[in-house]
Amino acid sequence: MFSALHAGISKASGYITAVSTKPSPAVYRRRRIVALLLLVAVIALIWWGASAIIGLFAADKPDAAPATNPPTAPATTPEAGKTTTPGDTSQPQTPAEPRPCGPEDVTVTAATDARSYGPDARPKLSFSIENTGANKCIFNVGTAVQQFRITSGSDQIWASTDCQQNPENQQVLLEPGRKFESPQLEWVRERSTPDTCDAERPAAVGGDSYYHLKVTVNGAESEPVMFVLE
Repeated sequence: MFSALHAGISKASGYITAVSTKPSPAVYRRRRIVALLLLVAVIALIWWGASAIIGLFAADKPDAAPATNPPTAPATTPEAGKTTTPGDTSQPQTPAEPRPCGPEDVTVTAATDARSYGPDARPKLSFSIENTGANKCIFNVGTAVQQFRITSGSDQIWASTDCQQNPENQQVLLEPGRKFESPQLEWVRERSTPDTCDAERPAAVGGDSYYHLKVTVNGAESEPVMFVLE
C-alpha cells in the first residue's frame, strides 16, 4: 500500500514538474523571428494591395491634354517700325510713288497783275494750279503744255503758242490744297498768229477795250479773267 501511494505521488510530482517548466531563450528568439517575418509579410501584402488599387484608378483617368505653347505677343521690327507675328515673312510695304494728276484733280486760275492798263502799260500774265484732290500727285506745268490766250468777244487776239520757242516740260508734285504759282509772262499788246512770227504785228486796240485771258495747262483750263486796255 505504501509503495502504491509513493508511486502515485511520484507521478503527480512529475506532472507538476512538467507543467511548470519554462521555455528556453532560444525558443523565445525563434518565436520573435517568426513574428517579425509574419509582420513583414503582412506589411508587404498591404503595400502591394494599395499599389494595385492606385494603379487601377490611374488607368481609368483620361490622358492629360498635350501642352500648348502660350500665344506669342507680336514683335516690332525696329528698322521698319512694322508689327509682325511669328511666321510673317512679308516685307514692309514701300510707299507707292505719287500718281500723275488728271485735269479733274486740279484747278487752274488765270491772273493779271492789274484790272486796267494805261496806254503804255504792258499786262503781266500768270496762273496758279491747285490740287483739289485728296492725294498728292504729279502734274506737268511746263511751257510745252501751257497756253495763254487773249480774246475780245469771239476774236482771238493773241496766244503764247503762236510763235513759241524751246518749249519745255516741268513735272511738279502738287500736295492737296497747295498751289503752284507760275512766273509772269509779259504781253506786248500785239496781235499774233503762227504766220506773223517774223513779221511786224498789229497792236491790240486800246481806248478802254475789254479783253479776256484764259490759261490752259496740260488739259486743265481756267475760267476767263477780264481786263481793260485804256
